[in-house]
Amino acid sequence: MLDLQQLVPYLKKHRRLLLLGLCFVTISNICSAFYPRFIGDTVNLLHDGNYTINMVLIKVSYILLLTIGSGFFMYLTRKTIIVASRKIEYDLRDDLLKAIERQSLDYFTKTPTGSLMAHSTNDIAAIREFIGPAIMYSANTITTFTFVVSLMLSISIPITLVALLPLPLIALTTFTIGKRVHLATRDVQNHFGVLTTQAQEVFSGIRIVRTFVREMFEKGVFSESSKKYILLCMRLARLQSLTMPLLMLLVVCSQLLVLGFGGLKVIEGSAQLGDLSQFFIYLNQLMFPVAAIGWVTNIVQRAKASMQRLGTIMNSMPTIINQQQSATITEINSIEFKNVSFMYSGSTKPVLDSISLSIPKLSSLGIVGNVGSGKSSFIKLLPRLYDVTSGSIEFNGTDIQQYNLSDIRNSTGVVLQEPFLFSMSILENMKIGKANATMEEVIEAAKTACLYEEVLSFPKGFETIIGERGISLSGGQKQRLAIARALLRKPQLLILDDALSAVDTSTESTILKNLRQVFTNTTSVIIAHRISTVQNCTNIIVLDSGKIIEQGTHNELIALNGHYAEMHRYQLLEAELLQ
Repeated sequence: MLDLQQLVPYLKKHRRLLLLGLCFVTISNICSAFYPRFIGDTVNLLHDGNYTINMVLIKVSYILLLTIGSGFFMYLTRKTIIVASRKIEYDLRDDLLKAIERQSLDYFTKTPTGSLMAHSTNDIAAIREFIGPAIMYSANTITTFTFVVSLMLSISIPITLVALLPLPLIALTTFTIGKRVHLATRDVQNHFGVLTTQAQEVFSGIRIVRTFVREMFEKGVFSESSKKYILLCMRLARLQSLTMPLLMLLVVCSQLLVLGFGGLKVIEGSAQLGDLSQFFIYLNQLMFPVAAIGWVTNIVQRAKASMQRLGTIMNSMPTIINQQQSATITEINSIEFKNVSFMYSGSTKPVLDSISLSIPKLSSLGIVGNVGSGKSSFIKLLPRLYDVTSGSIEFNGTDIQQYNLSDIRNSTGVVLQEPFLFSMSILENMKIGKANATMEEVIEAAKTACLYEEVLSFPKGFETIIGERGISLSGGQKQRLAIARALLRKPQLLILDDALSAVDTSTESTILKNLRQVFTNTTSVIIAHRISTVQNCTNIIVLDSGKIIEQGTHNELIALNGHYAEMHRYQLLEAELLQ
């Protein structure tokens, strides 16, 4: 139960509702435990013939009041405990999201998105079941068993002992079947995740599916997976359908024992007919609480496993954090790489090796190199998405690890080669860069990114919803929207990671022309495969296997007649062949 101890702060926060719920369930069960006593007394009165109409009506009134009271307080029980469980579910999910958001980027490279989604849905649901139904039914079982068995013993100890004989079998049956139901439910949920992933991939890649005429193939794959899902659901349904018949059988066995043994006691005169009536009602009242023992045990085990998984995430500390007394930075006057080496977690080969470089304020650095040369890793170090393995990166002569993370990232605008866009409007996606941006600023950024005219051509303009990951936009439009988003925040450091790869050369030329005005007011780092994108940069470096092999201006590197010059010749030849 150590894992479930992590829930104590959440339980304390909502202890008033939970304690009220426990009081209400106790009162409800007191009412339900005593009304059979009045039924038994009424049966005895009628059997003996020693009664008046008023006496019967009074007994019936008590029965009615106790029944209404039991139902009313059970309603209040659900309204308090279940509401508390929903509030704790909200708090847990909120804390889980915060815990996930604070993790460093390397955490997400090791943890599948589907796994995180399962934690935020299935695991939290399992804990909610523990806090809500499990606590409620546990309290219900304890109080019902206490009051009902006490009243049964007060009527007849021998009949009570005989009546309770099958009850352990009820708990054992529920536990055994419940465990199998849990495993079957897990299989259904896991395969449903597979089914959902398959459908999502087909929907997201519908263009590829149609281009390669794979509709029938994908339909067949999905159909097979769907058939397996149906079989798993049928297996689960069969197991669930066993529970109630078996429970009813055991309850009937208990009632038959009471009928046989109790009937003999009535014949002997040591018990009354009304006593048997009470026993039958009490046995029905005990059936669900006793059955709930096995069910609750399974819920507790599920919740324990779920809390263990959630605890692993929530207690996980990010590798990139602020120092205890981090400095603030309002302006980036210089950037210095000092013998920087970097390798990803779990790797033994450095992606960047002994990089030393200065980037003066308002200068532009172009980075070129072959695939896998370390270009993208280079720019991930600047906003501290990753930390260097050795060496240091300094802003204004101070190691960036000494600065506040938010200050660094608020001063930086990053555009990735494959920009991530949210399923919102164009305007909302742009305002991620600056939430309080005016419409004039939005239009200016869109014009600089050569996006404004195309936005106006959409029926709803900037209010156009672009769909999941911007599916309604072309690759070039996505990149230009990402550029506009970064420009909107007017960053001191602008980073473009091959951000113009999806636009044609004519549009690229126009965007670069527009960006020259931006570059006069900001420091920029530009990664590109096209030489034309970086040729006007203040300084250009060529990376190969994580090392700087060439450095200089465009003209200096052409004169060097090395790797950069060779890339330039190939691209000129390619352009001539395409004309």
